[in-house]
Amino acid sequence: MQRDLHIKWFYPYPLETIWECLTEPSLLKQWSLNAGDFKPEVGFKWMMVQPPRPKMKWDGKTYFEVLEVVPLQKLAYSFRGGPSEGVITLDTVVTWKLVPKDDGTELHLHHTGFKGARNIFASFIMEMGWKNKVIKRLEKALQQYSYGER
Repeated sequence: MQRDLHIKWFYPYPLETIWECLTEPSLLKQWSLNAGDFKPEVGFKWMMVQPPRPKMKWDGKTYFEVLEVVPLQKLAYSFRGGPSEGVITLDTVVTWKLVPKDDGTELHLHHTGFKGARNIFASFIMEMGWKNKVIKRLEKALQQYSYGER
């Protein structure tokens, strides 16, 4: 049993603006959780810490590693976590794809690999987070960046 998330948005901004917000550390911090000094380079690793959710069997730590980078087209990274240090029970991949359109850019999010009942349940929570929280912060960052408020 597996569930994957596939979400698409359209932005009236050029590809380069979207890519900058996905990969530039100062912009990334505005809409995503702190990714430190993020580098869009295969093999780059980082970790984010949030309040733990013991009932969800999650210690609050999420581990990431950049898996693929195609400038202005695609960024993929692992998204992993679990109940305690060294125990990974959620092992997924986030892929952002940018598709140029005449009047802007389509941004595709694929968050794949939610296996088993517990992780499928988590996928519904993450889907709501992507759609209702994260993407709204990204929209704000895009607006500020496009108006030079970096």
